[in-house]
Amino acid sequence: MPRLVTPPPPLASRRGGRRPFRWTTLAALAALAGAAQAQTATAPPDLTQVPLEQLLDTEVVGAARFARQITDAASAVSVLTAQDIQALGLRTLGEVLDQMRGLHLTTDLDYVYLGARGIGGPGAYAGRVLMLVDGIAAVDNLFDQVFLGQDGLLDPALIERIEYAPGAGSAMYGNNAFLGVINIVTRRGRDLDGVEAAVAAGSNQDRQARLSAGRRLADNREWLASVTMRRNDSVPTSEVGHLPIPGQADALSYFFKGQWEDFDLQALGSRRSVQRHYPWDPADDRHTDGGDVLALGHQHAWDNGWQTLLRAQWGAQKYDYTLDWPGAGDYEGRIRSNGRWWSLEGQAGYAGWTDHRLALGLRLRADPVLRYREQDNQGLFAQDGMRRKSVSVSAEDEWRLAPDWRLTLGLRGDRRSHVDWTASPHAALVWWATPDWQIKASVGRATRFASAAEEGFGTAPQTHGERALHRELSTEYRHDDLRLLASVYRSSVRQLIWPDPQIDRLSSHGLELEGEWQWQGLRLRASQVVQHSSNNLGEGLRYAPRHIGKLQLSVPLGSERWRLSSAVRHTGAYLGAAGTRVPTSTRIDLTLLGLKAVAGLDLTVGWRNAGNSPEHTLDGYYSTPPDPARRARYAWVGLQGSFR
Repeated sequence: MPRLVTPPPPLASRRGGRRPFRWTTLAALAALAGAAQAQTATAPPDLTQVPLEQLLDTEVVGAARFARQITDAASAVSVLTAQDIQALGLRTLGEVLDQMRGLHLTTDLDYVYLGARGIGGPGAYAGRVLMLVDGIAAVDNLFDQVFLGQDGLLDPALIERIEYAPGAGSAMYGNNAFLGVINIVTRRGRDLDGVEAAVAAGSNQDRQARLSAGRRLADNREWLASVTMRRNDSVPTSEVGHLPIPGQADALSYFFKGQWEDFDLQALGSRRSVQRHYPWDPADDRHTDGGDVLALGHQHAWDNGWQTLLRAQWGAQKYDYTLDWPGAGDYEGRIRSNGRWWSLEGQAGYAGWTDHRLALGLRLRADPVLRYREQDNQGLFAQDGMRRKSVSVSAEDEWRLAPDWRLTLGLRGDRRSHVDWTASPHAALVWWATPDWQIKASVGRATRFASAAEEGFGTAPQTHGERALHRELSTEYRHDDLRLLASVYRSSVRQLIWPDPQIDRLSSHGLELEGEWQWQGLRLRASQVVQHSSNNLGEGLRYAPRHIGKLQLSVPLGSERWRLSSAVRHTGAYLGAAGTRVPTSTRIDLTLLGLKAVAGLDLTVGWRNAGNSPEHTLDGYYSTPPDPARRARYAWVGLQGSFR
């Protein structure tokens, strides 16, 4: 059995939360609810026959949350729809993002990390990419982390579509939108108009149950509520295969979305608890984490051409980690950290001019609680805490210079505790060479402030933020059921937070290609990225493969009741944990979807890593590579039903 290079990671590197919970009751209710009305269940709308042109004619939430079409967005946007997510059998946010162009996911023993354009991985947390759920930031306020595994805030079954826009997002979205923005648009009550239940079971002791309900009522009232519970043997993601460490993980996520006239209320949150036993040390550890976000907003379109948005948000985050290590003199230790924040946001946009649109924004935020506490049975005690305030102002001006030319200028200013005003400008130009062909050019500077953890919870306040300069040129062609995209970019990151004394700059450049095609129910999407990232010494960055290729193919089997989908991901070699080399890998995932296939229930069968490709992303955490007994192939089966 492979052995850890070191004992369980030291306390200062861990995070955690609450006790494990029982989820058997919900699983039983979900199964019964789905079967009770199996014969009256209606299949989800068939989007496979919708022309690709119409599918791509979706909306992207802009700086002031005023809708704009993808054809107007000045970055190379990538989109997945609810139909894609269901057909590919994607069950975590990480699995969804791993199907999108250029994004690269890695993991350690506990969490899943996102890399974009050659930057990101364990230790970099979210890879400096901002995630929004219906325009609400889904990032914790302690580590600036986005949770993408079983600990995710949102079940992918609730996603209507997800959009990834790389580049300098800070000019429009603010802190954390350093390398790009991921915007998730969730389903509405009218999409369910009843109750929906789902259960699934798979390898690694994986169990999952979801119960959702939603309605559209009179007077423009609408609501959706959902809860998902999961359990497995503590593996952070199915990508890494079986862990040779006895353990158990339980997770819960909840979601509520309500709307009445111009008002909307949204709440989402998650809890996860992981316990493991390291028999060769021996040692036991446990970490729990969780967070909650609540938002109340009012959005109105006035008759004089103005649109306004007012929103109040509140959030909380908690981590807890304990270690019992008899092999080190009966050592016992615990780390606890928690944070709370609130914000007020106001946005106004005016579209009453011909060929001109203006958007203004103001945001106030306070983090009144950012605490860290560490204690053990050998006399160590540390307690730190801090508070933070920030204010942001933004403006975006869009001009139609000519029928075929559009110019967008944006500027955002941010002021934060210990940091003076910083400016994040952005400019983009779009040219319609033909009705089907666009050329887009953009340049912008993004700013990222240090997280509470990077500031040592008040012990090492940072007086500056990282700055990234992005330049991108892209072209996009769309005609009927075909879409082609190509993009070249160059990014440079300076004023690094806690850099190596010899390293003062990170740089990344690359080429991204993507294509989509639809024909008689068949859907094909492919992307290829060639990238290179390094520091000022010429050293390549960790967790940054030179090549990332992805292919998704979904075909109906005789009729739309049955559909077979395949996802292939090819990743070039890169440096992983502790400088270990992760070799080139190719993974093939297969998913079979049958609508009303079992007693009126939808059946999904997933087979991950069908070729049993060796998984080496965790090699740096072991003294030797995984032995042949470690299972990397993963399979699961799920049932889903709905009734009114």
